Amino acid sequence: MTASAQPSPDQASISVVIPTYNDVGRIGDALASIAGQTLVPSEIVVADDGSEDTTEQFVREFAARPEVTVEINYVRLPLRSGVVAARNRAIRLARGEWIACCDSDDVWAPTKLERQAEFIRDWNGSRRIALLGTYGNNMNDARKVISPAVMGPTSEREYEELWRRGGIFFVIHSSVLFPRADFDALGGYTTEYGAADDFEFFCRMAERGVVINVPEPLVYYRKRAGSVQLASFWNKQEGLQRLAENQRRRAAGRDPLGAQEFAALRASAPVRERLRRRRHALGNYYYRRGAANAVNGHRLRGASELLVSAIMDSARVRAGVLGAVRARLSRG
Repeated sequence: MTASAQPSPDQASISVVIPTYNDVGRIGDALASIAGQTLVPSEIVVADDGSEDTTEQFVREFAARPEVTVEINYVRLPLRSGVVAARNRAIRLARGEWIACCDSDDVWAPTKLERQAEFIRDWNGSRRIALLGTYGNNMNDARKVISPAVMGPTSEREYEELWRRGGIFFVIHSSVLFPRADFDALGGYTTEYGAADDFEFFCRMAERGVVINVPEPLVYYRKRAGSVQLASFWNKQEGLQRLAENQRRRAAGRDPLGAQEFAALRASAPVRERLRRRRHALGNYYYRRGAANAVNGHRLRGASELLVSAIMDSARVRAGVLGAVRARLSRG
């Protein structure tokens, strides 16, 4: 399909999918932000990965509110199967021609879908859009904005450069919108790269068309110490490292490495290199933990974790501090 022939989401139906697990205290914010869109989606599909709290009751009661005009469908997985299985189940049950993803602890700006539909409608690139994200803002658990969340290409040229050099397509997952047909053609999300399933999916989508962002902060990404992102940090790092290697190999026309082959390659590296990688990973981990605790009121715990991060990787802490200062100054 050429770029000009691609129907925009306001000419077709949009299904929003929300995988969730034991998040009854936050999913209401996500649902309210989606139901309140200026471009209302055709449905919301909530896939509950075996929650032990009152998620089901809350979602059903929310759907029954008189002010909620969007259809909300709830499905519960029979066994706890993980976020990939929950997301795939939701998408396969969805009826829309376009799929939008939102994690149950994140929030959308009111014009998020409208701006994405306008972007696709006005697109005049040489290739069709396969996946469209947006920039965002990081917020704490009380929904206070703490810093900008900016990642991913915003032009076809940036997309082409990233594809050519074998980079990873980093996009805020709760911002993405993509054609259902592309999801079906690729077979959906996989666990081949562990918790890096989102970025691996984006890289496969980049084979089908342009992966790009609306350069506007249209989602609010929640930072908290108990998040899935932190809980799966080490698994995700391992998956990202192999994904990065295989993206470079793909760009060079070489075969990808399986998990065992990649592990053997890493183990063969000099001890100094392995120690450097470990220190960098620990610095990143404690920086994320420390920052999440600090912005959510646990200052002493956060400060101690940031100190560990500074010992392990001072450059990571320095970059984070400078980014936070710039964000504060830009907000006046």
